[in-house]
Amino acid sequence: MGRESEKPAVFRYLFDRRYDWETGAFTPQTVTSDEIQDAIVQLRSDEGISLSVGNPANFLKDFLRSPNRNVQWPEEMAEIGYTARQSYSEGRVFDFVPYAEGQTVPFPDEFTLPDEPVLHRIETISLPSAARALGRADEAWLIQVCVHQRVLQTHFALFSEIDVVDFFHLQNALKGTPEIDALFLMTFKAGAELHKALVTFEAKRDEPVLPEQIKSQVALMANRSRKEPGLRDIDFIIPVAAKTDRVGTSRVIAIFEMAGVAVNDGLAAYKAKTAHELPLSITKTVAYLLEPKLTGISSS
Repeated sequence: MGRESEKPAVFRYLFDRRYDWETGAFTPQTVTSDEIQDAIVQLRSDEGISLSVGNPANFLKDFLRSPNRNVQWPEEMAEIGYTARQSYSEGRVFDFVPYAEGQTVPFPDEFTLPDEPVLHRIETISLPSAARALGRADEAWLIQVCVHQRVLQTHFALFSEIDVVDFFHLQNALKGTPEIDALFLMTFKAGAELHKALVTFEAKRDEPVLPEQIKSQVALMANRSRKEPGLRDIDFIIPVAAKTDRVGTSRVIAIFEMAGVAVNDGLAAYKAKTAHELPLSITKTVAYLLEPKLTGISSS
């Protein structure tokens, strides 16, 4: 499978520099962009691989996009219970880590629809027919549709347990490490008190949702909420993910709402570089069926 199939050799090379196969001793150490490039150069010489040294920051992220990621992960590393998680900023790319308790595959996917999901219809006639015909099979179009057709507004109004008072789309493609596909502002009621939250939105088209990416988005926005004067009244960061999926013969947008994280908790994780330790709990999953169908999402 071209370049992607050669990546397991790089993972194994980097892991061997940290793990003693005779004693089982493991030296935790973040893998950096420079180290990935050095490993590729060395394996080009030793084993004749053809991987490019370009864009090492996405080395693990691109690997995780594959539906075959668990099969492609080095078998010996899976057998002793080691996987990898993404890391961000300052040249960090990923960490090798042992399986969590109960984990059975290197990269489990919690963002899947149940066998009989809640299914809700969303209209698309408010999109011009020209837009419906020109729809693309990419994440930018998925994000645009979710924003324009107010999919998240529908979700929080009808299905969420949160008592939402106001919900407003702020912007798309918020730059940062990592980038956030879209950002929303929510006001909600908890008892007699009103709270404000930023809702981060991650969208995937026919690809796995990456938990470490979402956790890092939460930590990033918690940090910005305390740094920027206009955001200092934000109390929570609420992550939401979307991905295209199937229910029977129909293609749908699956929305995964997660429990909010207090800004102070996210800020502490950001400062300590422990975003991976933040809780990520899916609280509501709903499948949204677009009618009429949209090219690029509900039809190819």
